[in-house]
Amino acid sequence: MIAVAAATAVAAFGCRTGGSPVTGPAARPVPAAIVVISDAPAEFMPSALTIKAGDTVEWRNTGGITHSVEFVGEAPPEGTASSQSGILAPNETYTYTFKVPGTYTYVCRFHVINGMIGKIVVLADEPASGTTAGAH
Repeated sequence: MIAVAAATAVAAFGCRTGGSPVTGPAARPVPAAIVVISDAPAEFMPSALTIKAGDTVEWRNTGGITHSVEFVGEAPPEGTASSQSGILAPNETYTYTFKVPGTYTYVCRFHVINGMIGKIVVLADEPASGTTAGAH
């Protein structure tokens, strides 16, 4: 019983998330894109992505050192306080769901001096062709 409770707690809180609430493994959003965080060289792969509003991006620290994902510039995602990964230790992940179209630049605070910068372009989620807003 204690082992099950501990495993549930680890599963629910084992990774860092932002943007959308996560209440357990089943509630975790499926990422539309995955960005691998690498040490050699220190970079985000891919360094640029184009997604749709409502899509979730997951960053995976596959390296052996600490990294971060921090949005910078004039248009950080809504909910700035929750759109920072904090410290990502090796093998940790960070997810964020982008709700507002725009261009978002992010950096690793520890390696920005080495050029560790990424960009996400979020396009408006257009209705499927053949549908009209407000049609009955």
